[in-house]
Amino acid sequence: MNKAFGDKEILKSVNLVLQEKERVGLVGVNGSGKTTLLRCLTGELPPDGGIVSMANLSSLGYLAQLPDQAENMTAWDAVMGSFSTLLEIRKQIRELEHQISLGGDNLDKLMNRYAQLTEKYELDNGYACENMARRIIYGLGFTDEQVKQPINKFSGGQRTRLNLGRLLALAPDILLLDEPTNHLDMASVEWLENYISTYSGAVLVVSHDRMFLNKVATRIVELNNGELYSYSGNYSDYIAKKALQEESWQRAYDKQQEYIKNTEDYIRRFKAGIKSKQARGRQSQLDRLDRIDKPEEELDIGSWDIPVKSESAQDVLVVKNVSKSFGSLSLLNRANLSIRKGEKVALIGSNGSGKSTLLKIITGKIKADEGEIRTGSRVITAYFSQEHEDMDEGNTVLDEIVYKFDISVEKARSLLGRMLFRGDDVYKIVAGLSGGEKGRLSLLKLFLTGANFLILDEPTNHLDIKSREMVEEMLADFPGTVLVVSHDRYFIDRVASRVVAIEDQQLEYYWGNFSYYHEKVEQKRNETTREENAADLKNKSEQQQFRLAQKAQQRQQKKLDRQLQDIETKISKMETRKQELEGILAIPETYNDDQLARQYTEEYEQLKVELDDFYTEWAIVGQQIEEHGV
Repeated sequence: MNKAFGDKEILKSVNLVLQEKERVGLVGVNGSGKTTLLRCLTGELPPDGGIVSMANLSSLGYLAQLPDQAENMTAWDAVMGSFSTLLEIRKQIRELEHQISLGGDNLDKLMNRYAQLTEKYELDNGYACENMARRIIYGLGFTDEQVKQPINKFSGGQRTRLNLGRLLALAPDILLLDEPTNHLDMASVEWLENYISTYSGAVLVVSHDRMFLNKVATRIVELNNGELYSYSGNYSDYIAKKALQEESWQRAYDKQQEYIKNTEDYIRRFKAGIKSKQARGRQSQLDRLDRIDKPEEELDIGSWDIPVKSESAQDVLVVKNVSKSFGSLSLLNRANLSIRKGEKVALIGSNGSGKSTLLKIITGKIKADEGEIRTGSRVITAYFSQEHEDMDEGNTVLDEIVYKFDISVEKARSLLGRMLFRGDDVYKIVAGLSGGEKGRLSLLKLFLTGANFLILDEPTNHLDIKSREMVEEMLADFPGTVLVVSHDRYFIDRVASRVVAIEDQQLEYYWGNFSYYHEKVEQKRNETTREENAADLKNKSEQQQFRLAQKAQQRQQKKLDRQLQDIETKISKMETRKQELEGILAIPETYNDDQLARQYTEEYEQLKVELDDFYTEWAIVGQQIEEHGV
């Protein structure tokens, strides 16, 4: 498949085959064409050449192709809308049940249609669609209150999460995802990892989340310079295999270049002498040589030391008894935090827990309801906001650096080049920059402040993997102090020396990186589970025993209700058939065929016996329900 925009070739005869149940991670630098490839696969963007084909009856799902929902629709109804086909079948089944109960001449036709629909409904897992909707919508981090809210009250990020839920509920045979972990907190990302790891169809996912790709992908496909390169395994396997491949390519290139140089030297020395014939022969060999392309160096932002104007005192930040509420929503309640010189602290928490709010309180953007914020002596603070509100939207990229840091145009262009703003890119207007470009420009401005205390709110959003790795290296080597909010677990693992989690409006400390934090949280979760299990086993209180007995009784009641309903359904069907047989046996013509008459008679007698048995069972179950107090 080929695709170009003007004279820029984005896809160069790329080939991609997705196998059943395969989970493929699509990676590449920003602007390499990953989203273009997805749009070509969906048919949203026609390729210039090549074809896209799918197995017969296969369905394909892509977030951008979901139809808009009514603004007054609730989140629950939006997700349930993905089961519209099943809900329509359910409606038809209810209508058929009503028609069957009325009897009539076309009962056979109605029964056949009823059997067909109920079979399809069961095969398509229709009885579980509400449970599936609940699993998805709560897994993506929505609360009970949000589930009942209309869509028009949701933020952009919440709408994106809701649409992801709608797509997952559709469960297409081929699932295309473009940065699905954006706007998800860590708990929701982990849920999504587990969901996709057991997904019944094929998945192609674009992601810069390396830990997500490690957990999910069975193959990594890299889009580089318009071509696709495939690597089996997860992201870590891809990195190792790519390094070996590049090393092998470089060795082969270097060896061939040495051969070419030696051959050209030989030809120059002997082309006019006694060995001219041999020289011409070598020239022919050189002309026929299949030349190895020089390995291309990927453009990245590079890595350099972040300068600081001066060293700070040992005590960099003290947050003492800080509280903050917005109306009835309380985010922080007498929270405390202290950060020492040289620490790299990651602040984490669920969406809406107050991470960005705390950073804005620390930087003075908003005021706390109560409490105290103190910075230490000689502390110079610089703040990276994920909204980039400190930028002048009307400036060019070059102006944003030259006018705000009083450096020469030549120096500014050199620094911008290291952040991948090259050539005429420096004349782009800030308002027209992509999210990744704004992120890179904001990071450069942050580094140029000379601050010794960096406060960063989601600094790697919209950055490709290569750029994230460079930022990680710079922050890890930064001689000052760092406080960073991030959902990128891989990033936190490489940068943070301490994790601070917002839990129940308080700040909890974990003295290590994300892996350490995750281990400790799992330990606490397992300990809680063990304690709960022990409490259940020992039946320590009469109240616990009563609740357990009550739950068991409720389960038994539900089981008996289902059993009674099944019996009544069977009795209804058998009574219908009994009436049909009575009608048949009442017709004299039935007895013209002895064998057929005997067959109907035997079926009728057998049906009466079975009906008696079912009526007996119905009475027994009904008595049990009465005894259970239903």
